Amino acid sequence: MKGEHNLRILGLDIGGANIKAGLVEVSNGRIVECRTTITYLPLWRVGKKKLAKELQEISTFLSKTDKIDGVGITMTAELSDVFKSKKEGVEYVLRNVESLWGDIKPLIVDYTGQLIKLEEAYSDYLNVSSANWAATAKVLTRIFKECILIDVGSTTTDIIPIVNHKVSVVGSTDLERLATGELIYTGILRSNISSIVHSIPVKGKETKIASEIFALSSDVHLILGNISQGEYSTDTADGRGKSLNECLSRLARIVCSDSDILGETEIKKMAYDIYNEQIKKIGNGLKQVWSQSLFEKKLKSRFPIVTTGLGGKILGKEAALKLDFRKFSDIGEILGIKNSQVIAAISIALLVAESRGEKLVWSAC
Repeated sequence: MKGEHNLRILGLDIGGANIKAGLVEVSNGRIVECRTTITYLPLWRVGKKKLAKELQEISTFLSKTDKIDGVGITMTAELSDVFKSKKEGVEYVLRNVESLWGDIKPLIVDYTGQLIKLEEAYSDYLNVSSANWAATAKVLTRIFKECILIDVGSTTTDIIPIVNHKVSVVGSTDLERLATGELIYTGILRSNISSIVHSIPVKGKETKIASEIFALSSDVHLILGNISQGEYSTDTADGRGKSLNECLSRLARIVCSDSDILGETEIKKMAYDIYNEQIKKIGNGLKQVWSQSLFEKKLKSRFPIVTTGLGGKILGKEAALKLDFRKFSDIGEILGIKNSQVIAAISIALLVAESRGEKLVWSAC
């Protein structure tokens, strides 16, 4: 039950395009209340000075001015080209966090899933750079002895192996994880189509596509009914609306045509081919992670795949199914969190709650 003794932790996943936040209230080892929000904040467009105001507004909105006992932070905003370097980006985010919550000593997750203090994060900035995946994976180690996490977000896909209740990645930085298959730069909303395919069948002929930002993966998935207009939470490539007809029009342009010429049926075939290529890209990463994680002697049909993110089931699960995996869980469903896009923010909040002495009750899987 809700009471004064409940621990209230704010978790923030601060990205370059979105800030995902969750306020978790914990009592007797269980989540008794959870409020979440996602704020679209493209830093490269609106400018980095907007960050402090948005963080404050998010905190006030979620906490309803009640006391917050702790704050946990993870970030990917430092990758935004509004910053000259990762170091500058990490330090800028940390300074904003410190100015808002320095009195309650915020904790930042590093790539091992450990929580570190601000001063450590400042001195070892690469350890906390783009470590949001580590928060989610660390929570999974409490629940699963072994599994593979597939987190498909708006821009990227993380594929993280858990072995003997430990995160068992080969790479730590984004640069290293791109080489190991643990990071795939394809997502359900913001991927440029030319990063997914270089040519596509159009009316029976393999046709090269224009290397322009005419359409995004969000157009593909809205056309196919994989996402709703409300879930299309990014700017469109042409600045126009997000209706089905406008998405069809944008996708037709990737082959220098338009929807009147190609027609809806043909464009939907194009969308389906692009969707399958995304599934293939994620599948290739999953095969690489599987082969380097000492799982190869295990039966895929019985091995747990845990999905999360807006594209977790739409892309991640489909990629795993094509590789003969058959045992699936969703971390949002396990934790009782409806909005899978905020799982990293919720995860960091739960880790901070643990660090404050809360003995969380996990259901073993």
